[in-house]
Amino acid sequence: MVGAHVGYVDTAMAAHATDPKMDPADLVTTVLDAVEAGQYEVLADETSVQLKARLSAPIEALYPQLALSKS
Repeated sequence: MVGAHVGYVDTAMAAHATDPKMDPADLVTTVLDAVEAGQYEVLADETSVQLKARLSAPIEALYPQLALSKS
């Protein structure tokens, strides 16, 4: 089992999104490579890499509007 994290994938489900989208074939290749390598987690795109990096920061770093509500 492998956990795959990805932002938008270029499919009909994300047709509304204007942010960068990952090609579905690239996602499959990335996940299968991770499975073959015995990895437990895949950060498939830059959005996922950046989000995971920010998760260890204080919650206000991820959601700046929370810091404003304390003022």
